[in-house]
Amino acid sequence: MALEGKLSDFNLAEILQLIASQQKSGFLNLEATREMVFIFDKGQLISTRDRRSAVRDPLESFLRAYGYFTAEQWKHVEFVSLNSSLDLTEILVSENLFTLEELERVLRSLAQVMTTSGMKLRRGSYHFNTTKGTPPGIRHRVNMDVQGLLMESARRLDEEEILQEALPSPHLVFTQGDKVIPEEALSPTGKHIMGLALAGLPLGSIIRQGKIESFVVRSLLRSWCEEGFLHLEETEEMAGEDEASGKSKRKLSIDLGLRRMPLVVLVVVVLAGLGWLRWSVPPVFDTAAGDQLRENQIRSEVRAAATLYRYKEGKWPASLDLLVQEGKLAEGTLVTVGALGWEYELDRKKDRFHLGT
Repeated sequence: MALEGKLSDFNLAEILQLIASQQKSGFLNLEATREMVFIFDKGQLISTRDRRSAVRDPLESFLRAYGYFTAEQWKHVEFVSLNSSLDLTEILVSENLFTLEELERVLRSLAQVMTTSGMKLRRGSYHFNTTKGTPPGIRHRVNMDVQGLLMESARRLDEEEILQEALPSPHLVFTQGDKVIPEEALSPTGKHIMGLALAGLPLGSIIRQGKIESFVVRSLLRSWCEEGFLHLEETEEMAGEDEASGKSKRKLSIDLGLRRMPLVVLVVVVLAGLGWLRWSVPPVFDTAAGDQLRENQIRSEVRAAATLYRYKEGKWPASLDLLVQEGKLAEGTLVTVGALGWEYELDRKKDRFHLGT
């Protein structure tokens, strides 16, 4: 069966349903803003990782995006990968970073995220290459029913707008609500997310360290807020974000208005026999608001990482390098802190720290 075309004519849900209904085996490749692959065996989805592809392994991207391992653990994984022929899944299990059950759960989460993302695509192309029997080269296959994947993706797409309205900013923080959820009622994932929230981390940091896909994190937090287990709070960064957004919209409106003017002299006024031109000059855009927003973001990331460290260790970190080593702070953020000339100073007597010049 040869199947190829444009996603504008035939979307991912229709393609997956056709492959599943005809119980086909092979590789479905999507080429859009990002490349995706879905691998099938007799109509069941068994993997979303093509080891022959030159693009970054989606499993690695998923694990890095949601804070599964520290920087030191990733360095070890890279070392093993360079000095062996093991696949990433084999390294994770052999180095005791995952149990087989945990790996299975993560691979299923990855498949769900990719399916949901693929269903949003309306531009790009697809090509399905059939194989005789089970596609070769699969490492740690999963067996997933296509209909179940599509139903869950449709539910997530329907709820996305609701989640965005409930949690509109990555700078939102959470505090203990009027009710306390029983610990036994929380799954291991729930305990982890609740711990991050009560440590005072903003939403963006909770997602990056949640060890589960963004949709699940936001769904849990929204549910806990509605049930009174958590309270939402605005931060200074949110206020700055709203103000900067308002200024940006006003400037955009002015800019668009100027672009609609004819490309000729705007107004010619003749007074007392003397002709003169009145020019409308676009305003000079001030980048200070954007710089301030970025600095606020850096401070927020450092504060969140340090707060999480203190929540787990009972003390503030001795240095920002320690946060990078622990995987709680991105190395790029540390570089930016240095470029700004900021220093991290710990005041043990007052149990606080200062970040600045």
